[in-house]
Amino acid sequence: QLFGYNHLREGQLEAVEAYLNNRDTFVSIKTGGGKTFCYVICALIFEGITIVISLLKALMEDQKAKLVNLGIPWTSIYANTVQSRNEQSKIFEEIALGFTKIIFITPEKLCLNREFQHFISNMYKVAKVRFVIDEAHCILDYGNFRESWKKLGLLKKSWPLAPIMLLTATCTYQDAQDIRTSLGIPSENFAMIRGSSFERKEITIEVYKRKDNREHFSNELINLIKMHEGGRTIIYCATQSGCDELSAILQPLLPDKNLGIYHGGLGDEQRESIMSRWKDGKIQIMIGTSAFGMGINFSNVYLVILV
Repeated sequence: QLFGYNHLREGQLEAVEAYLNNRDTFVSIKTGGGKTFCYVICALIFEGITIVISLLKALMEDQKAKLVNLGIPWTSIYANTVQSRNEQSKIFEEIALGFTKIIFITPEKLCLNREFQHFISNMYKVAKVRFVIDEAHCILDYGNFRESWKKLGLLKKSWPLAPIMLLTATCTYQDAQDIRTSLGIPSENFAMIRGSSFERKEITIEVYKRKDNREHFSNELINLIKMHEGGRTIIYCATQSGCDELSAILQPLLPDKNLGIYHGGLGDEQRESIMSRWKDGKIQIMIGTSAFGMGINFSNVYLVILV
């Protein structure tokens, strides 16, 4: 009822039962299938703290917005450049007093901050901490350029009895086993919950040969966008500079559309402002790298282009 469900969705009951029984639980369910529900319900039942390790600040903000709407107490801990030490000390006090059920952090904060690790160890001593790794496939995909994703084996080395829930929509069976091995999770305590189907009949995939001529290329993009006037568009570029260049090309050709750019080269305040405008429907076309949109539910997106 809290989530507005008439009944549980596929895999949710199995995931919740396994995690509450202190098993390391791998949950692979298609996007929109209710993975967030699995750890939030467990966090509400569990007497201690659930620490959610998340890829991006934008992703944390999206998850937190859902919790606010549900009236669930949460907090987030970022790098000291975003939050002062005084702010973080206050957060630790609120957690110790039981005012918070869920903490969102980045893997960098977990792996590099000794003070936070000490805090976790104190909670672990009284069996009041457990973990969630959101977008768990990043352990394999992002380890080459975000070293902290490779270091999450720290969880089992330091707090071996604290269960981990791993959430993803994009892993194969072998990927799941590779992630388990990377984290040092024993196979006998590993529960794997996978959806029976990842088919999305409402999604159509089309492949076009990219035009070498810049004008022809931009015209083709505009034609695609105009074919989907009823909704919003996301265009993914491989590089930050590619986003900037494409925006400079398209904006003069689409004067009646509000374009946004989102990538890791922007400052925190810029990204937050752009994300807020997108969520409010003030941006119709978003041009970004893979930093935008991972694991976040957006409504009214009719067209996604990868260039």
